[in-house]
Amino acid sequence: MSPKSVVVLALLVLAVVNAQDYVNDWDRPVNFECPEDQVITSVYSVHDNHREDRRWKFGCGPTPGNAKPRQCEWTEDYVNDWDLPVMFMCPANYMIAGVASVHDNRREDRRMKVKCCRRPGYKAQSCEITDWLNNWDAPLDYAVPSGKVLVGWMSVHDNGREDRRHKMVQCNYGK
Repeated sequence: MSPKSVVVLALLVLAVVNAQDYVNDWDRPVNFECPEDQVITSVYSVHDNHREDRRWKFGCGPTPGNAKPRQCEWTEDYVNDWDLPVMFMCPANYMIAGVASVHDNRREDRRMKVKCCRRPGYKAQSCEITDWLNNWDAPLDYAVPSGKVLVGWMSVHDNGREDRRHKMVQCNYGK
Protein backbone atom coordinates (compact mmCIF):
# COMPACT_ATOMS: atom_id res chain seq x y z
CA MET A 1 0.00 0.00 0.00
CA SER A 2 1.39 3.41 -0.93
CA PRO A 3 1.96 6.10 1.74
CA LYS A 4 -0.78 8.18 0.10
CA SER A 5 -3.23 5.25 0.37
CA VAL A 6 -2.37 4.79 4.04
CA VAL A 7 -3.10 8.46 4.75
CA VAL A 8 -6.43 8.30 2.87
CA LEU A 9 -7.41 5.11 4.73
CA ALA A 10 -6.47 6.65 8.09
CA LEU A 11 -8.59 9.73 7.34
CA LEU A 12 -11.56 7.56 6.36
CA VAL A 13 -11.28 5.52 9.56
CA LEU A 14 -11.05 8.71 11.62
CA ALA A 15 -14.14 10.13 9.89
CA VAL A 16 -16.13 6.96 10.56
CA VAL A 17 -15.08 6.87 14.23
CA ASN A 18 -15.99 10.54 14.72
CA ALA A 19 -19.30 10.12 12.90
CA GLN A 20 -20.23 7.26 15.21
CA ASP A 21 -19.89 9.55 18.24
CA TYR A 22 -23.00 11.41 17.11
CA VAL A 23 -26.36 9.85 17.98
CA ASN A 24 -28.00 11.17 14.80
CA ASP A 25 -27.22 12.08 11.23
CA TRP A 26 -28.38 15.31 9.60
CA ASP A 27 -32.19 15.56 9.36
CA ARG A 28 -32.56 12.21 11.16
CA PRO A 29 -34.20 11.46 14.53
CA VAL A 30 -32.39 11.46 17.87
CA ASN A 31 -33.18 8.52 20.16
CA PHE A 32 -30.78 8.55 23.09
CA GLU A 33 -31.01 6.97 26.54
CA CYS A 34 -28.28 6.65 29.13
CA PRO A 35 -27.52 3.17 30.42
CA GLU A 36 -29.50 2.07 33.48
CA ASP A 37 -28.35 3.84 36.67
CA GLN A 38 -26.89 6.81 34.75
CA VAL A 39 -28.01 10.29 33.71
CA ILE A 40 -26.87 12.78 31.07
CA THR A 41 -23.64 14.48 32.14
CA SER A 42 -22.69 16.25 28.89
CA VAL A 43 -24.29 17.59 25.72
CA TYR A 44 -22.43 18.48 22.52
CA SER A 45 -23.92 19.65 19.24
CA VAL A 46 -22.80 21.14 15.91
CA HIS A 47 -24.90 23.04 13.39
CA ASP A 48 -24.68 22.86 9.59
CA ASN A 49 -25.95 25.89 7.65
CA HIS A 50 -26.50 23.92 4.44
CA ARG A 51 -28.65 21.28 6.15
CA GLU A 52 -30.03 23.71 8.78
CA ASP A 53 -29.85 21.01 11.42
CA ARG A 54 -27.77 19.87 14.39
CA ARG A 55 -26.03 16.63 15.17
CA TRP A 56 -25.89 15.59 18.82
CA LYS A 57 -23.59 13.77 21.24
CA PHE A 58 -24.44 12.95 24.85
CA GLY A 59 -22.33 11.71 27.72
CA CYS A 60 -23.67 9.71 30.65
CA GLY A 61 -22.46 9.05 34.15
CA PRO A 62 -23.50 8.44 37.73
CA THR A 63 -25.32 11.01 39.81
CA PRO A 64 -23.68 12.74 42.77
CA GLY A 65 -23.40 10.25 45.62
CA ASN A 66 -24.05 7.49 43.07
CA ALA A 67 -27.82 7.83 43.64
CA LYS A 68 -28.83 5.32 41.00
CA PRO A 69 -32.06 6.47 39.31
CA ARG A 70 -34.85 3.93 39.61
CA GLN A 71 -38.07 5.55 38.45
CA CYS A 72 -38.00 6.85 34.88
CA GLU A 73 -40.54 8.23 32.44
CA TRP A 74 -40.54 9.79 28.97
CA THR A 75 -42.63 12.87 28.28
CA GLU A 76 -45.80 11.73 26.53
CA ASP A 77 -45.79 14.52 23.98
CA TYR A 78 -43.13 16.76 22.53
CA VAL A 79 -41.99 19.49 24.92
CA ASN A 80 -42.08 22.10 22.14
CA ASP A 81 -43.82 22.90 18.90
CA TRP A 82 -42.04 23.84 15.69
CA ASP A 83 -40.23 27.20 15.89
CA LEU A 84 -41.39 27.78 19.49
CA PRO A 85 -39.28 27.91 22.65
CA VAL A 86 -38.42 24.89 24.77
CA MET A 87 -39.09 25.57 28.46
CA PHE A 88 -38.80 22.07 29.89
CA MET A 89 -38.32 21.00 33.50
CA CYS A 90 -38.40 17.42 34.75
CA PRO A 91 -40.88 16.84 37.59
CA ALA A 92 -39.55 17.73 41.06
CA ASN A 93 -36.47 15.70 42.04
CA TYR A 94 -36.13 14.04 38.61
CA MET A 95 -33.10 14.44 36.31
CA ILE A 96 -32.61 14.03 32.54
CA ALA A 97 -31.49 10.59 31.36
CA GLY A 98 -32.59 10.61 27.71
CA VAL A 99 -33.48 12.83 24.75
CA ALA A 100 -35.42 12.09 21.58
CA SER A 101 -36.15 14.51 18.75
CA VAL A 102 -37.39 14.68 15.18
CA HIS A 103 -36.39 17.14 12.46
CA ASP A 104 -38.67 18.71 9.85
CA ASN A 105 -37.00 19.95 6.64
CA ARG A 106 -39.81 22.37 5.79
CA ARG A 107 -39.65 24.06 9.20
CA GLU A 108 -35.90 23.41 9.69
CA ASP A 109 -36.45 22.74 13.37
CA ARG A 110 -36.62 19.91 15.91
CA ARG A 111 -39.24 18.81 18.40
CA MET A 112 -38.04 17.08 21.58
CA LYS A 113 -39.12 14.46 24.09
CA VAL A 114 -37.21 13.96 27.35
CA LYS A 115 -36.66 11.01 29.68
CA CYS A 116 -36.56 11.97 33.37
CA CYS A 117 -35.53 9.70 36.25
CA ARG A 118 -35.36 9.98 40.01
CA ARG A 119 -34.00 8.17 43.02
CA PRO A 120 -36.53 8.09 45.88
CA GLY A 121 -35.21 9.90 48.93
CA TYR A 122 -32.98 12.28 46.92
CA LYS A 123 -33.79 15.89 46.10
CA ALA A 124 -32.79 18.42 43.49
CA GLN A 125 -31.92 21.70 45.25
CA SER A 126 -30.25 25.06 44.63
CA CYS A 127 -31.08 25.01 40.94
CA GLU A 128 -29.70 27.49 38.42
CA ILE A 129 -30.12 28.27 34.74
CA THR A 130 -26.96 28.48 32.67
CA ASP A 131 -26.20 31.37 30.37
CA TRP A 132 -26.63 30.70 26.66
CA LEU A 133 -24.42 27.71 25.84
CA ASN A 134 -24.10 28.43 22.13
CA ASN A 135 -24.37 31.21 19.61
CA TRP A 136 -26.41 30.87 16.44
CA ASP A 137 -24.86 28.33 14.04
CA ALA A 138 -22.09 27.56 16.57
CA PRO A 139 -21.23 24.43 18.57
CA LEU A 140 -22.84 23.74 21.91
CA ASP A 141 -20.47 22.13 24.45
CA TYR A 142 -21.91 21.64 27.94
CA ALA A 143 -20.75 19.51 30.86
CA VAL A 144 -22.88 19.23 33.99
CA PRO A 145 -20.77 20.66 36.84
CA SER A 146 -19.50 18.25 39.48
CA GLY A 147 -22.06 17.62 42.21
CA LYS A 148 -24.99 18.70 40.02
CA VAL A 149 -27.55 17.04 37.76
CA LEU A 150 -29.32 18.23 34.61
CA VAL A 151 -33.04 18.78 35.33
CA GLY A 152 -34.22 21.17 32.62
CA TRP A 153 -33.62 22.34 29.05
CA MET A 154 -34.49 25.66 27.45
CA SER A 155 -34.03 26.87 23.89
CA VAL A 156 -35.25 29.46 21.41
CA HIS A 157 -35.50 29.13 17.64
CA ASP A 158 -34.69 31.78 15.03
CA ASN A 159 -36.39 31.37 11.64
CA GLY A 160 -33.80 33.51 9.85
CA ARG A 161 -30.85 31.50 11.13
CA GLU A 162 -32.84 28.24 11.32
CA ASP A 163 -31.07 27.30 14.54
CA ARG A 164 -31.61 27.18 18.28
CA ARG A 165 -29.72 28.63 21.23
CA HIS A 166 -29.78 26.52 24.39
CA LYS A 167 -29.67 26.91 28.17
CA MET A 168 -29.71 24.14 30.77
CA VAL A 169 -31.11 23.94 34.29
CA GLN A 170 -28.74 22.25 36.73
CA CYS A 171 -29.23 21.46 40.43
CA ASN A 172 -27.41 20.02 43.40
CA TYR A 173 -28.65 16.50 44.09
CA GLY A 174 -28.63 14.66 47.41
CA LYS A 175 -30.54 13.44 50.45
